[in-house]
Amino acid sequence: MAVLALLRAIGLALSIGLALFMPLVLDGISRKVKARIQWRMGPPILQTVYDIAKLLCMRSVVPTDRRVFVLAPYIAFASALSAMTTLPIGNVQPVSFTGDIFVFLYVLAMVSVSMMIAGFSVTNAFANIGANREMMLILSIEPVLGVGIGILALLTSSLSMLSIMVGIAKLPLHELLFAVAAYALLGYAVYVESGFIPFDIAEAETEILEGSLCEYSGRLLAMFKWGLLMKRFALVWLYSSLIVEPLMSIPSLDPCSRFVSTLLLQIAMAFVIYVLISVGEALNARYRVDHVISMNTKAFFASLAVLALTAVVVYG
Repeated sequence: MAVLALLRAIGLALSIGLALFMPLVLDGISRKVKARIQWRMGPPILQTVYDIAKLLCMRSVVPTDRRVFVLAPYIAFASALSAMTTLPIGNVQPVSFTGDIFVFLYVLAMVSVSMMIAGFSVTNAFANIGANREMMLILSIEPVLGVGIGILALLTSSLSMLSIMVGIAKLPLHELLFAVAAYALLGYAVYVESGFIPFDIAEAETEILEGSLCEYSGRLLAMFKWGLLMKRFALVWLYSSLIVEPLMSIPSLDPCSRFVSTLLLQIAMAFVIYVLISVGEALNARYRVDHVISMNTKAFFASLAVLALTAVVVYG
């Protein structure tokens, strides 16, 4: 028990540290990969760190007297950081309780809600359009993410994030097929909700000048961008953990060895996923809003079909 408590304390510290710094480094790596694919030199890997540090040192211009405009970036930042603490770090979960999957989904959704609040709090057409797009995107893709996790929860009979991941390794073959379908749905949902190209319709720098963020500057812009990168990292870390945790629950290792080896594999998997996504971004152009909503609607109905079939298999 003492070892587990110590590992959870270490996991919490690592969770916060990874959430704060890994998204910036991985975004720099992503920018470098995309540049190389497009035959460009690209910025240095730490360019995102430099950008955030520079913005944090600059004063913000506030174009409205509405307090939510100033609060929104901090809500987004705190929500993304809180969501990360509910995910497994190594073989431990820093913040764990029954039903923590719901907390993860709700807290992570607050990042998008903050973007909507930010966009609607100013009288700017581009900001309003960005907020509207974010609202349409989150309403169409968040259910897919929730149903995908719900399928895994149904298969493993658990509402705890780590228990779900460990339980996947114990599924019989006929139930494992439904888990694979849930993984496919979650992969799509993670990609879309993270706002990677071609699904960056809410910001769309060349079209609506970063949408909800177009009125932000200085440290407020830094907090918003940092929070959005942390949300993206939390979703990628979720998917990485869904792959690594079931694999590492099979061998019998002592707690410390399993913690370190699982953590290293999670980091490596997150890096691989980011590189693969970067390749996809470099080879695609932004989709239209109606195209994305149509795709998300089809994915939602597919997820409901998989959920219904899973329920029949589990309880039938």
